[in-house]
Order: sequence, then structure tokens, then C-alpha cells
Amino acid sequence: MKLRYAAAVCALALVTGAQLHAAPSAAANSAFETGIEAYRTGDLDAAVAAWTTSADGGHPMSAFLLGRLYEQGRGVEQSDYQSFKYYQMAADEGQAQAGVKVGKIYLTGNKDLDIDRDYKMAIKYFEIGALASWPESQYMLADMYRRGLGVNGDRTESLRWLILAAKKKYAPSHVALARIYFEGEGVLADRVKGWSYIELASRFADGDEGKEVNAVMDKYGKRMKPGEKEAAAKEADAWIAEFAPN
Repeated sequence: MKLRYAAAVCALALVTGAQLHAAPSAAANSAFETGIEAYRTGDLDAAVAAWTTSADGGHPMSAFLLGRLYEQGRGVEQSDYQSFKYYQMAADEGQAQAGVKVGKIYLTGNKDLDIDRDYKMAIKYFEIGALASWPESQYMLADMYRRGLGVNGDRTESLRWLILAAKKKYAPSHVALARIYFEGEGVLADRVKGWSYIELASRFADGDEGKEVNAVMDKYGKRMKPGEKEAAAKEADAWIAEFAPN
């Protein structure tokens, strides 16, 4: 399972970063592959050594994987400092998921890392992933525009990023859209459309996301009138047919 995850992450990261940043050197690519083979055989020491060489040569995926290992303390001594260092290195080379990690640290600040809260830096790193179509980055950027953190508040821009993330089956974006339509935040209040997004969130939610879906169901379910949930389910079916047929 872990190997399949790593392979999927690698494939995504190499695609998302390729168009915006120079390709890693041949030596860095070779070291990255050496690290992958070592990881597959369970030799984490060799994987760390190879990925360190590769990351120093400008390979964003190697830097991202090192960030994860240091964050989790797998194959290395756990270190938030080293984790942040490699995540930032990966993000600066265009790796989308690392951009989210770094952006969240700047969003809140981190005393242990001696990093002050910096909304503009948070936006910079969320934009890395958002422009590479990574849904969590798009969701976080939408939240910054909605709350006016580091930018002028802009509900239209926020809505645009939420919709882009929602089209990638990102359940938190569906939950946010549900709230927007129930509360009429910058749009005409629409219970059916709002519940259709809750319906979609329930279909796409993964892990702890289900708790948030249940919370909005409990909050807004009592507002629904007879027949509206059925109408919303049809809207959700139509949305899936258009944007997520597979």
C-alpha cells in the first residue's frame, strides 16, 4: 500500500512541476530512481542517502519524500526542521503537495521553526499547487480570498478556486460550497444546490472528511423542505455525469 502511494505521488509531482521549473539533472534523476529501488526493498538508509543527493541536485520529488520521512521519523530521526527544509526545497521547485505543507506553516506560524505568521508567504506557496491543479492548494487559496488573508477579500475569486477543487472530487470544497449556498454568501441562497454539494461531499469524503460532512448534514438537514433532498440528489447525479463520470 505504501509503495503504491509513493509511486502515485511521484507520478503526480513530476507532472505538476514539469511545466514551471527546469528539469532535474540526469544525475539527480538517477539518484531518485536509486532511492525508489532502495525504498521498495525496505532499505530506508540507502533511500535517504540517494534522495538527499537527488534533492541537492534539484529533484523536487526527492525533496518531498525526504520531507515526509523527516516529518514521520521513518528511516531518519524525526525533525520538524529538516522536514520543513525539504518541503520548502520541493515547493520552490514546483512540487504541489509540498507547497500546501509549507503554506500551512506560514499561515499559522511556527515558534519551534522560528517562522512568524505570514499570509503573503502562505499565498505564495498555496499558489504553487493551485496553479498545478492540486485540489487542496486550490481549496486553501480559496479560503485566503474568502477571509481576505494576505489579499483583498474576493468572494468571486474564492468561489472560482473552490469550484476548481470541487471538480477534482475534493470533498472539503463541496462542503464549503454547500455552506455558501445555504447561507447566501455572495450568491443567491439555494437550499437544493446547497444540499447537492453536501450529497457530493458525502460521496467523495475520505477518512476524517466524513465528520465534517455529517456536521453540515445535521446543521442544514432541518432546513430542507419535502422533495428538496430528492431534487438535490438529481443535481448531484447530473454534476457527476458532467464533471466526474469515472
